[in-house]
Amino acid sequence: MRIVLAASLVLGLCTAVADAPAAPAPSAPMPDFSGYFVRVGDLWFDAILDDDEGKPIDRLQVKSPDADDIYAGDFDNPILQPWAREIVKKNAESEIRLEHVYTADDSCWPSGVPQAVNLIGTVQFLQAKDRIVIVYERDHQVRWIRLNRDHSTDPPLSWYGESVGHYENGDTLVIDTIRQKAHKMSVVDPFGTPHTDKIHVVERYRLFETPFGKGIEVIVRVDDPGAFTKPWKGMAEYRQDKTIAGIEEMACAENNRDFADGSTFGTIPEELTPAF
Repeated sequence: MRIVLAASLVLGLCTAVADAPAAPAPSAPMPDFSGYFVRVGDLWFDAILDDDEGKPIDRLQVKSPDADDIYAGDFDNPILQPWAREIVKKNAESEIRLEHVYTADDSCWPSGVPQAVNLIGTVQFLQAKDRIVIVYERDHQVRWIRLNRDHSTDPPLSWYGESVGHYENGDTLVIDTIRQKAHKMSVVDPFGTPHTDKIHVVERYRLFETPFGKGIEVIVRVDDPGAFTKPWKGMAEYRQDKTIAGIEEMACAENNRDFADGSTFGTIPEELTPAF
């Protein structure tokens, strides 16, 4: 009798364990993005060698004593749809004439992604359990990334869109962004390359160590069937700067600005209807 009862208890326990819901898979460990980082290298995206997807717009090599100040993009890049090519070409011709084409951060507009990766100034990542906040010193720009969740069913269009993220491999932050609104300053690089509200951006921030501190490799993938013939990828890099004590105030609106009538960009953006 005791043997039968013990066997029944063991069988019941095994059955209960088998029927119990599986425990959630452990999330990837959170890499440590603490510290202050600055963009290094050229302030546009580098191509990724041996990658089969499209290449980012590169800077034209211009023979001019003012070449360092000329941000003219290669408008013959095959990723550009015809209408987008004409904009990049017009911008390049203007730059070569030394008529500067104002970008968002020149004009107090939000930069959006992926162009925010090219901003000059300190960047800080604030990490919490359910979200990450990226703070850009340039123009007080801030991004909110919700972790480990799906996109909303129908998020509204906005300056930076809706971003969700997760960690991978213990060293990488992946951010997926949709629903960025298109406007006259909606560009993906410093050459004025436009995008539409169909843009979908995936950023991968991978931490690595250097003899001088942390580094971050950033790979962006941009898919916008409204502006590009195919998806493209680009690469950039941040380095930690241990001499920086904190984010300083850098208010674009305090600059002296003088925009002529008919210039490419000009007015400070204004929301006529509250977004909430």
